[in-house]
Amino acid sequence: MTVEAIVRDEEHSWSTIQDRLRASVVSIFSSQAIPFDTEENASSSATGFVVDAEQGIILSNRHVMHPGPSFHKATFFDNQEVFLQPTYYDPEHDFALFRYEPSELTGIEPRAIRLTPEKARSGLEIRVIGNDSSEKMSVLQGELSQLDRNVIDYGAGTYNDMNTFYYHASTSSKGGSSGSPVVDVAGDAVALNAGSAIRSSSSFFLPLQRVVYALEHVRQGRVPPRGTLQAVFRHVTHTEAARLGLDPGAAAAEGVDLAGTTGVLIVHKVLPAGPAAGVLRVGDIVVGVDGTAVPGFPELFGIVDTAVGRSIGMRVFRKGRFATLHATVQDLYEVTPARCLRIGFSFLHDLSFQEAAQGSAAVSGVKVSQDYGGLFRRNHFAERTVIHEINYQPTPSLDALMRVLRGVRRDQPLVVKVKDFKDPREEAVFVAHFPPVSPADVLFTRSSATGFWSTTPFDGVLPALQSDMLPDPASTRPPVSSSFAGRILQCMAWVDVRPVCPADGHFYRNLGGCGLVVDRGRGLVLCSARLVVNPTSNLSVTFGATRIAATLAYVHPLYPVAFVKYNPELLPADVVPDLDLPNVDPPNVDLPGVNLPGVDLANLDLSSPRARLRIGDMVSVLSGTQSALDRIDAAVSSRQLLSTTACGSCLNQRFYNTEEFSLSPMPPAVDADVGVVVKDERICGLWLCLPECVHDGDRHRHVGLDIALVLPALAQLRREDTTPAAVRVLDVEFVRQPIATARALGVSLPRLQQIMRTDPRACSMLRVRRILRVRTPDTLSLEVGDIVLEVNGRDVLHIDDVASFTSKAVRLTIVRQGRQLELDMPTTPFCGANTRRIIYWAGMYLQQPYYTVLAQATRLASDVYMFAHFNGAPIEATAYQGNTFINEIAEHPITTLDDVVRVIQLVKDQGALAEFNRRVGEDHPLRSGTMPGRDVTIRTVLLNGDDAVKSVRTNDLYFGPWQLTRGSRIDDHWTWEQL
Repeated sequence: MTVEAIVRDEEHSWSTIQDRLRASVVSIFSSQAIPFDTEENASSSATGFVVDAEQGIILSNRHVMHPGPSFHKATFFDNQEVFLQPTYYDPEHDFALFRYEPSELTGIEPRAIRLTPEKARSGLEIRVIGNDSSEKMSVLQGELSQLDRNVIDYGAGTYNDMNTFYYHASTSSKGGSSGSPVVDVAGDAVALNAGSAIRSSSSFFLPLQRVVYALEHVRQGRVPPRGTLQAVFRHVTHTEAARLGLDPGAAAAEGVDLAGTTGVLIVHKVLPAGPAAGVLRVGDIVVGVDGTAVPGFPELFGIVDTAVGRSIGMRVFRKGRFATLHATVQDLYEVTPARCLRIGFSFLHDLSFQEAAQGSAAVSGVKVSQDYGGLFRRNHFAERTVIHEINYQPTPSLDALMRVLRGVRRDQPLVVKVKDFKDPREEAVFVAHFPPVSPADVLFTRSSATGFWSTTPFDGVLPALQSDMLPDPASTRPPVSSSFAGRILQCMAWVDVRPVCPADGHFYRNLGGCGLVVDRGRGLVLCSARLVVNPTSNLSVTFGATRIAATLAYVHPLYPVAFVKYNPELLPADVVPDLDLPNVDPPNVDLPGVNLPGVDLANLDLSSPRARLRIGDMVSVLSGTQSALDRIDAAVSSRQLLSTTACGSCLNQRFYNTEEFSLSPMPPAVDADVGVVVKDERICGLWLCLPECVHDGDRHRHVGLDIALVLPALAQLRREDTTPAAVRVLDVEFVRQPIATARALGVSLPRLQQIMRTDPRACSMLRVRRILRVRTPDTLSLEVGDIVLEVNGRDVLHIDDVASFTSKAVRLTIVRQGRQLELDMPTTPFCGANTRRIIYWAGMYLQQPYYTVLAQATRLASDVYMFAHFNGAPIEATAYQGNTFINEIAEHPITTLDDVVRVIQLVKDQGALAEFNRRVGEDHPLRSGTMPGRDVTIRTVLLNGDDAVKSVRTNDLYFGPWQLTRGSRIDDHWTWEQL
């Protein structure tokens, strides 16, 4: 046969094999519902292939299945979809076995791809058949090169395989190829694709010896026995072994023939308190077990897996001598977590051998896999946090932690000791408090029979005796200071912010900063709006040793200030002094005192220059922490219009049409989010930290704000228990225009002379810079470039003249294109802290659209706005786009949040959910991977006006619907309700 004929024959064989395997290779969509072990909650697409067509078993990677509560579906080549049962994942190696119901397929008969680990050899030509880069049925070619490579190191805090060889080839596989079969020309799988190097064409494959072992047990309905010594081994070459003193001849004398092998196994890590602790040492060379040579990982762990619970004798070379050492093999599943406790917004589970090995730490303690509310994770070690004590009681396991929590009240503090499992020498102790508002505590448990997870309530934590008070009150502050600065310090409170869920353009971000008590009798604390940008947050204020739950009373719609309210009856009278409220008067305004009866601050003429600091005024900035006061002397250097931005991916509240002042020298950034600007021992301004845009480089910008601007809101909060009425605005952003430019744009000379006579310091006018909301074509409106001369017949001299109004419409005199016009302009209500309801369904967070959204939307499709989703949610399977309006669910029109609740009740099947949860909890076998849920269509409208249709599979087991609601009173707390 000629060379050309051989080549043609081989190409034909590869082509035939691809056609035959196409029906056996599937695309797998996986979604991990909660963070667990080495994996975060997330969705991904990968590959799997059928290894048993009769039983419907699919092989893929462990990191594809995810170890925690998750759901999966497979798509065959003809686009048929089946739901998968997460039957088994290996605790150590990167492979997993799914099941599907073969009878659910029609018109396609997948064939099992045979597993042949013995066929792997260096130089073997291979094909990787999968969904590389999420492209369906990609075929990558290469040849096996290295068969004795050590495992890939993906870094700390993520999954890393161990105690196995990996194969290497150059196939340039990328994301989506995980779980692909690596086949030879006969169509047999010789390895499992597991990973790749991003910056090169290298691909890495898992050998199939332990896969074959596990598959045989799963076929028979058994959990594969897996053993561990809690040690990590690595493969080293004979040359390296010789440097360590091992002579091949000496090994042969021990009955270990190293001929034909490429190296030996060396002890890389030994975990404290494990079976091998005190037996093996790092650097030991293991050459045999129970009289059998173990030149590689398959031989060693072929023995270990069959020796669970009994002692094995290991022949070890150490310091020039051979010795037989004995250790009892532990069940690997004992150090593999299978439960997860959700307490508040924290997810807790036993530390796994997988993660403990990364830091050579003992498999002890409870890992905080995620903590959205900051209960147990305080940025000490982030995702590496492990709880070792609560209230001075050890918590070596999740069972021990639950025993400690039983009997603890929700209003009692917890003393928590945590360590870093990557570096156990690093530890921290802090006081934690249960969130006042949170979902019900739940325990997730994995069924070894099905791989599904069931949920049961955890009711160990007792209800609070008094919801407003967190610890018992105690006054530890010194007597009231006689100095003005001392009284300011004693009026400072620490505001702690723990978000419940994403809302108003902000995600989970725990914050803390100082606020100023502006009314002790009403319990009102003024702080920067940066602290409370998420209105759903659990709030508390701390005065020395007294910590009190609080509510968000008001976020000013125009200025970056907010008011937090606590119950003053829970605060001892000597903790906070009375702030001398007459000193809060606007400077140079002849008022008898803002706190005296009969003074209506809403009638204060804020446009008067006397109500504002002037350029050149010498002031002091007092900014306090909980224990110290900083004082910085400065001068008012400039006054300009405040301007903040919000990008399309974080629609934060924006501030404009407000005048700020700057100081020189600029006070350095301080821990306090609010500083008090004082002149002649009179509070005349605030030094505030602006709310951040996460994509904005100026993340810690501070600005000055005249105190007079916030006094009307404070007056209303003193008088009423409900949120102050909405201010009305023009829906435009103004910019200052120099007088000379205004003249060139058509403003008449007599008008300019009139302005100069009224205010000799005037050097600019106000021009429309941007339209914030789109109005209907038949509505008269301002246009970009308009210069505003008068409002209701009154000259516009300052930004405060056009910032807000009380009437539904105003009459404007403007200059447009060189002509003076009269325009009747409607105003729009603009509320502060008006988000008082959040609905969570199918992983989506739904709320009413807030002002910043309305300012960017081209059309208002409904009053239901989807800002964010929970990672790993069903919506991620639909090419999800955030920042959308929902106007239809399951063919039901959606206008309001009440409509959403009604549809949720229609589409969910509570009976099926309860039955599924019961069967999983009792380890009943389940053939189908179908979980309770329903496919529903969702029609959405993007901010740019584009329509979209999504099909979402609901999952009430892991993404059960709930809602947060809050009353209209300023002291109403949020309440959580299961729907």
